[in-house]
Amino acid sequence: MKFKSLLPWLALALAGISTVPAQDGAAPDPSFSRVPFERWLAEGEPTGLRWSVRLGGAELNNHQRLQTSVEIQVDGNELISRRGHGQLVIMIQFEDNAKRLYQTHGMLDLQDVKEEVGKSNIQYRQDAFVLPGDYRVGVVIFDAKTGDHWAEQKTLHVNPLRNDPLPGAWKDLPAVELLRALEPPDSWYIPYVTSPLQLPVAARRPVRVEVLMNASPSGPSRGLNTGTANNRNLANLVPALKVFSQMEVAGGSLHVTLLDISNRRVIFEQDAVRQLDWTRLREALTQADPNKIDVRSLEHREQNAPYFVQQVRERLAPSGGGADASEPVRVLIVLAAPMTLDSAEKSRPIELEAKPHGLLYYVRYHLPPERMPLGFEAFSRMGRRNYPGGMQQPAAQPEAFDSLQPLLKPLQTRLYEVYSPEQFRKALSSLLGEIARL
Repeated sequence: MKFKSLLPWLALALAGISTVPAQDGAAPDPSFSRVPFERWLAEGEPTGLRWSVRLGGAELNNHQRLQTSVEIQVDGNELISRRGHGQLVIMIQFEDNAKRLYQTHGMLDLQDVKEEVGKSNIQYRQDAFVLPGDYRVGVVIFDAKTGDHWAEQKTLHVNPLRNDPLPGAWKDLPAVELLRALEPPDSWYIPYVTSPLQLPVAARRPVRVEVLMNASPSGPSRGLNTGTANNRNLANLVPALKVFSQMEVAGGSLHVTLLDISNRRVIFEQDAVRQLDWTRLREALTQADPNKIDVRSLEHREQNAPYFVQQVRERLAPSGGGADASEPVRVLIVLAAPMTLDSAEKSRPIELEAKPHGLLYYVRYHLPPERMPLGFEAFSRMGRRNYPGGMQQPAAQPEAFDSLQPLLKPLQTRLYEVYSPEQFRKALSSLLGEIARL
């Protein structure tokens, strides 16, 4: 059977195929077995197409993983000339040093291409988590109607982190994990990526680790509305929470709580965490909509600060009400962005009756520049054709004043200021080291 006779069936099959993980960590895509992918790569480009492939440098992201990207640019006039052809199929393959293959595909719809597309370059982007090493990256584009195809392969070298404070964190992870585009809140958590980081906590005595995250709006940020600022903060905090949830507390336990301080309520709790319950957590984040204002909460907003103080105090107090040598050491990690409490509130620091029975860490994650969403997506960029690859990232916006840190000050809080994934990694390493010495 000739290849062209397969095209209508193949185009239909591609539309319903998603990346399927293999047992050895690789991700084969069944569509690759239906085309001569490797032969096309070996042949190069038999016909002309105005397109280019760029590999992005691997950078540490909020999930504490190295992230790279394959960026494909196609001249918009190429789509116009193929209008009505069905799909322009894009196939991408990573090959690691062990010859394992990681494959995925996507499509550009050619059925109803608008004339204005000719004024732009069409960008297609595939993101991936990768480990340090060398990879061969192959890209094939083909017209599902005519069989015209174009191929290019490049090499990718991923350097290890310099002076990595957590050198064992990536042990046993797959070399490549291909990502797909999701909407918030799923894009913050990436629920389909379940491979855990190695974050052992081997304290000398039993430890109860509590992670308390503030999911309520941070307050006014110049240039951003409340909903946008909150989403930008959660895009940092939720990945950090996922990282914290992967701590393995030997001889102890890990507990996670999400607070909505503005409405004075706990929106999510999970005890003895082995893996976060994303279904419940997602529902909690969805319901905590910063654009919905509870009038009753506004009437008593002076209670927000005392409510936060009480939540902290309860998690540091021994379960029996008094200090006991048999009690696990309490370790509380407050994870939050800077939050401004209303000026009408009488915000007083936590008052101590005695020395606290546990340790308190405040990981304050600051508002970052906005990043590209993770995944595999196509988008149009209007303007000059030689516009450099990669989205321009806006400068960080001035953020809210933080009212939480002064409230925690009497508890001898260890404050970690985090402006980047690299700083979070250092803070996490320091925090794990301190807990291990308990």
